[in-house]
Amino acid sequence: MEANTTMTYCQNGHPFDTAKSKVCPRCGAKAAGGFTSTEPVGGSGATEPVTAYKPGYTEPVGDTSGDFGETQTAGDDGRDPVVGWLVCVKGPNYGEDYRIHAGYNYIGRTTGDICIHGDDKISREGHAMVAYDSGELAYYFGPAGGRNLVKVNNKTVLNAVEIHAYDTISIGPNTKLIFIPLCGEKFSWETGEQDNG
Repeated sequence: MEANTTMTYCQNGHPFDTAKSKVCPRCGAKAAGGFTSTEPVGGSGATEPVTAYKPGYTEPVGDTSGDFGETQTAGDDGRDPVVGWLVCVKGPNYGEDYRIHAGYNYIGRTTGDICIHGDDKISREGHAMVAYDSGELAYYFGPAGGRNLVKVNNKTVLNAVEIHAYDTISIGPNTKLIFIPLCGEKFSWETGEQDNG
């Protein structure tokens, strides 16, 4: 008898139960593989495989019918809202984007908050980190123990440095990313306000 499980991993390596959520509750990504993943079909008790993760594809998490004017503090409902993105402009994952959340985001090849698959010059886990400090409204990038150097705007980074919109981040010799912020002086999830001035 084959055992079906509803546990899986998202593209970022977070385990979650597909019987409780169709997307990862931590980052909002769809299932990427791992365990055999199934979901209920109607009321029959039968199951079918969950749709596989498609690189570059995103979909809204939760109810999107609400008014964007509503204020919702990060974490009130268990969500971890996106605060920015890294977009791969050179390397095996050219064109892919990676969500950044408040606090530390560890970057690795197979595990971490941001997984950059396919580049064997990136450590499996903890090669680098990007962080957002919602109190200071500032973003930082730095090494986290990887063997190959990391750079910001072609300058080697040995300790965390503040990064700004459209800075270029290099992780090892193959992967280059562009940093795109969402939060800052003009918008914050904590206040739910956008400064249009």
